[in-house]
Amino acid sequence: MSTEVKGRFGFGSFILFVLTVLGIVLALYRFATGIGSVANLNQGYPWGFWIGFDILAGIALAGGGFVIAAVVHIFGSEKYHALVRPAILTAFLGYLMFITGLLVDIGRPWMIWSMMINWQHESPMFEVGWCVMLYTTVLLFEFLPVVFEKYKMAGALKIWMNIMPLVAIVMLVFFAWLLSRSTQWTVVIAAVLVIFELAIRGGVLKRDPRVPTLLIMAGIIFSTLHQSSLGSLFLMVPHKLSMIWFSPILPVLFFISAVMAGMAMLIVESTLSSKFFRRGLELNILQGIGKGLSWVILIYLAVRVVDLAYRRVGSELLATSPQAVAFWIEIVIGLLIPLALLLTPQGVASGRGLFWAAIFVVIGLVVNRINVAVTGISGGSYPTYYPHWMEVAISVGIVSLGILAFLLICRNFPIFEKEHSHAASA
Repeated sequence: MSTEVKGRFGFGSFILFVLTVLGIVLALYRFATGIGSVANLNQGYPWGFWIGFDILAGIALAGGGFVIAAVVHIFGSEKYHALVRPAILTAFLGYLMFITGLLVDIGRPWMIWSMMINWQHESPMFEVGWCVMLYTTVLLFEFLPVVFEKYKMAGALKIWMNIMPLVAIVMLVFFAWLLSRSTQWTVVIAAVLVIFELAIRGGVLKRDPRVPTLLIMAGIIFSTLHQSSLGSLFLMVPHKLSMIWFSPILPVLFFISAVMAGMAMLIVESTLSSKFFRRGLELNILQGIGKGLSWVILIYLAVRVVDLAYRRVGSELLATSPQAVAFWIEIVIGLLIPLALLLTPQGVASGRGLFWAAIFVVIGLVVNRINVAVTGISGGSYPTYYPHWMEVAISVGIVSLGILAFLLICRNFPIFEKEHSHAASA
């Protein structure tokens, strides 16, 4: 069972509100006067802070939703079930923030709908766009049981359990046809999904009584595809992106780092919400996440080192260029420091050690995505790009709005497990 919690809205919440209002005002100014009035973008740097932070980093940091859903509902690790609803909410709000940031960033936001009818099957952005739309829809569906529980809509929950597998099948089949344009493959995939659901309903396969398995699978598939495809976007600019970050396995690196960032955000969100809502910290659960996070960091670090060595990028890493400095900041802050904390028994044993390790991973992920989208890009003969303060303020306002929404929803809906909702000492 989950329950509602009470938290204090004090000076920190007031600051978030002020930052949100400032971001909204500046966003309206951007739409009224044009993107050039608030951004330092130029022809050499068409993508800047908004892409690196809001989109590339924001989507990766929202990866905790599909990670914990897979761990609990696919691999059956019930120990982590208390993290599912907060993670789904965080992911849902994260994707809404990403969409908001994208609307601010693109030159003609009123034309974003055209992607739905003008299909460019060979474009990574087309695949990312549809994946994001479909996954955001899946997150909404996954959040609905919270609403049903809040308003005691048992009938609606029963209907939801019955129709969601069918909805997931339709979404997956449509997406398969959308990208493959193959009737044969689409029919095969549809048949496999229908047989899988019939096996669950017939008792041949185990049924999850809380959420349809196919809905979880759809979310994992859409997340995996667009997390990696965001890396594919930068394979189109080998002449502009520094060799430090340009790699043929960039999609793989983007996916692994998204899993890493998602796990880190589970720790950060759980720790901060436990303090704000005066709940007990799920330390035993977070310790398991921390151990898993250390393995993902090791895997990512190993893949990154092998990739750099294979491509013989050593001379670029030892240079005194801004790109080399940014790379080492990314590696030390985002990988080496948190790994050292997580591999220290004292670090894993304490909530503080886990929290700071996760914070460093989050910072490192943001630095990595900004490095790929901004620092590593060569502007040619155009002036070097530096974010305008309004660009940063708008992004901060969007994030502040997301945090406030998270706090308000947690106060009014059953997000946290009942056994972890008791008051904790301040």
